[in-house]
Amino acid sequence: MNKIYTLINEKTNGSYKDVRFPYVAISAVNAVVSVVCTDSDFERVCAGERELNDLISTECGFHVPVKLDIRKSEPTAAGLRETVSTFTKKFGFVASVANDVSATVVPECAVTLKMHSGMIALAKDDFIPRLEEHLKNNYVCPVAVRIETVEFKEQASQEAQKDIIYKLSRLSPVYGSVDAQEALSAACANRNIEEACVCGVLTMPTEFLSKGGGGKRSREYEKFILYDGENTLQCRFYPREKCIAGELVNKRVCVTGSSILERDRTDEAVLTVRAIAECDADGLSVVPQVLEPALYANVAPKPYEEYIQSSIFESSESIPESLRGTFVVFDFETTGLSVKFDKPTEIGAVKIVDGVITETFSTLIDPQRPIPDIVAQKTGITDEMVKGKPLIEEVLPDFYKFTYGCALIGHNIAFDFAFLLKFGNRFGYPFGDRRTYDTMGLAPRAIKGIEALSLGKVTDALGIINDSAHRALSDATATAKAFIAMQKRICSAGV
Repeated sequence: MNKIYTLINEKTNGSYKDVRFPYVAISAVNAVVSVVCTDSDFERVCAGERELNDLISTECGFHVPVKLDIRKSEPTAAGLRETVSTFTKKFGFVASVANDVSATVVPECAVTLKMHSGMIALAKDDFIPRLEEHLKNNYVCPVAVRIETVEFKEQASQEAQKDIIYKLSRLSPVYGSVDAQEALSAACANRNIEEACVCGVLTMPTEFLSKGGGGKRSREYEKFILYDGENTLQCRFYPREKCIAGELVNKRVCVTGSSILERDRTDEAVLTVRAIAECDADGLSVVPQVLEPALYANVAPKPYEEYIQSSIFESSESIPESLRGTFVVFDFETTGLSVKFDKPTEIGAVKIVDGVITETFSTLIDPQRPIPDIVAQKTGITDEMVKGKPLIEEVLPDFYKFTYGCALIGHNIAFDFAFLLKFGNRFGYPFGDRRTYDTMGLAPRAIKGIEALSLGKVTDALGIINDSAHRALSDATATAKAFIAMQKRICSAGV
């Protein structure tokens, strides 16, 4: 049972053991606590509303007035189906079963979900216990959860399952030897392949320096993305001499190497590149650029105001050449980690002009799907907060204007840039021609001996405060400060 139920019943010796507290909605005005009970208990609970209100306010320590939403909890088959379906949609790997939930209330309350054996193996230790607990918190009477095993059937047609193959021409070697007449698309290479030949448009070339440590020597390498339409493939490249992928930004290339699915991810791989060639490919085209929008429509930038730490970044010294120009540091919060299945819930960005932060750009985004509980707990962004906010297609024109002609920066930019590329290409605002920088890649060069490269570890090492970690604008601002500080360190050290 949830914390409110436990606290209240410990304090009252079980007076409210047949009452449930499904959720709390907290705002700046009040905390609305949902209270459900049986028909027979409804009058008693309503009569004791003031006592219950005082108990919840005292025991739970809310800093705003508490308001109770008391209602009867008599389950119906339709209500059970809706409750379970809504909860299930928050879990990506079982979301496909949400629309096929059956429920009964006679002779017992029970819900049945149909899953194949592989899904059951994933769900039994996490999703199913959480669903059972969710039902305990929503209904006074016991609700049984039953799982029906079904045979897995591939939904895609045989035609859709076939690999997309590009016919190649005009192969111009750039690094190593590529001798091929055809190649897989970026989408089809997102799996384990020992010897892969992949074609796509190259974007996000970003230089890295490995951490080294122990007996290992630090080593320069590059990350980049291959895209075909909305689909992306992460690539890693270890050149023997200078990094060269930056010369190929927004060009069609063919690469060879091995792709390996990322740990704990079932639909995204990283390809370690051995050779690169520029090429032509039938059916693969570069997304054309569009003009800068004349006006901001839904989200306008605001002047940047620094309330703390300004002295860290104020300096009379001349700025390094690497900070001259205009950059935009951006960060997404999303419904999950899958570029294929998830959507942004927030974007935050700041503009740097010649080493000085000048503007901010920020908005919540309605993903038009439930935000998983585990994500909401991490970011603080809930379904109620994003409801009615602009859609990603309404935000992109304004963000395109805000970033027009600017290089892009992120911390682990490969994650955020893949979302930006996917939805940008979908709605006609391409970002594939941008120069990119990754503060994760700069950190080993700028911070001697750093081991962990999370944003928190990097900002801690630089003495930068990030008061609202895992909120997009705060993370983007902290990343911008880290970028400025690290570029100055690298310049002064002559690295």
